Amino acid sequence: MGFLRYILGPKLYMEYGMGMKMYEPNGLEKFGDQILSTLNLVWNIGFYSSPIIATLLYRRGYFVMDSIATLAKISTSVGLIVVISMIMRGLGRSQSASYTKMIKAMEMLKSPKTEEEGKRALRLFDFEFKSWTVDFDIKNLQSDDKKKCQTMAKNSTRSFRFATLPCEIAAYLAIQTFGIRMIFPGSVKLLQSYMRPMLISGRAKLIEEENGKRHKIRTIDSNDIDTIFVDNREKSPNGKTLVICSEGNAGFYEIGIVGTPLALNYSILGWNHPGFEGSTGTPFPDQDKNAIEAVVQFAIYELGFSVEDIILYGWSIGGYASLWAASCFPDVKGVILDATFDDILYLAQPRMPESLGGVVRIAIRDYCNLNNAELAQNYHGPISLIRRTEDEVIAEDNQLDTNRGNFLALSILKYRYPFIFQTSQLNRCKQILSKPLEIRNYTASDDDLCLTRLITYASDQGKKYPMSIGEDYTDEVRHQMAEFLLRKHFRDFKSTHCTQLPTEYFNIPFDIPVEQGFVFT
Repeated sequence: MGFLRYILGPKLYMEYGMGMKMYEPNGLEKFGDQILSTLNLVWNIGFYSSPIIATLLYRRGYFVMDSIATLAKISTSVGLIVVISMIMRGLGRSQSASYTKMIKAMEMLKSPKTEEEGKRALRLFDFEFKSWTVDFDIKNLQSDDKKKCQTMAKNSTRSFRFATLPCEIAAYLAIQTFGIRMIFPGSVKLLQSYMRPMLISGRAKLIEEENGKRHKIRTIDSNDIDTIFVDNREKSPNGKTLVICSEGNAGFYEIGIVGTPLALNYSILGWNHPGFEGSTGTPFPDQDKNAIEAVVQFAIYELGFSVEDIILYGWSIGGYASLWAASCFPDVKGVILDATFDDILYLAQPRMPESLGGVVRIAIRDYCNLNNAELAQNYHGPISLIRRTEDEVIAEDNQLDTNRGNFLALSILKYRYPFIFQTSQLNRCKQILSKPLEIRNYTASDDDLCLTRLITYASDQGKKYPMSIGEDYTDEVRHQMAEFLLRKHFRDFKSTHCTQLPTEYFNIPFDIPVEQGFVFT
């Protein structure tokens, strides 16, 4: 039984405190691992090309009774290779001092008396996340917030329409196979295998240099989410604020956006989407919603942060998870959206053949409806958007006026201030956004006047959106207010889609102050 722990135990990547050096398996373990890795690679390639392989096998007559014996011999041979390779790997691991220490730490988890000591000992190792113990299970909570989010998540229902049944079937098959992986390429195992050395190195830096702690969080749908927490509460005043970072469709917390708030000494909580690196599941919207909900609940109930001290920071497709969390926890300190779009449908359709437009629409609307413009209406707190002026992903041919961040910003502002952002003001703002934002001819007194109008209204009527402010304004005043609000909610960053955001662009989102004696800066 003890030797089986070496055979079936997790793959060890690194032992911390060894100067950022990767774990080097001995010859026996390495040889067994190489064979198993090769077989795993072949299996993954076979999975993604299974329709082609199945067609070839069918044409060659392998799907008949006479071919069963041949297929059985092949399967048996492969099985024997797997067993022998695993035994070789186990023998090699049993001779490794580092691996033996990790196994002993795992054995300590079996006894309640040594469980905590075992967990501390295991934090000195980086190994396959599936063998990590669960640190937080949202099913153990009975909070009102949890129930509310679950109710909201269950409201999305799908129904097939007979008239469009062929398109419905095609859309379902497409999104379940290659579609969701095109939208979230970070969930493709081949890509993760290629990036694993970079991910391990990035994770090691967060743990060794920033004193980060890795946690496994279990969601309501039993997915396990891979997270990292860096606690800066004792290091800096900014550390009292927790920034929860939601990565893009090929982003991982190990090498992602956590670096920006971390450089400003905020406490950070990074997480990987379902199906990314250590996280289990598939990044369909419902699973992603459950994941971010569990992450926020973990921050509140396990890490001890109040909702008011949490900033939700989303990059690209991660903006959807951030907005969902904000709609569940409306009292968060703010939402920062970087290089985020309004509706994924308008990004998906131009990248697919026009003849498949109907299938694409059904696939997106029924199974992956990442509509940020719609979701943003459920959140009434502070929000800011950052646009990449050279964005090649959410803009057509790098044309600034086609950047989907423009449409998201105007959609949010029109919803929040409908009497200010009327047709004339929206057209004016579209023209402004068709070029890089510049310092326009406005004065501090003009800004003070605009801010005073907002404060006066909010003090009398409250800050609930949509606001009726501007109903009796002239067009000139509406123009002034519209430009002011656009500048307060929207900012340009001269860059492409995937570069790290500089620290000077990471600011607490604008909010209308209503406290007596407040001075706006």
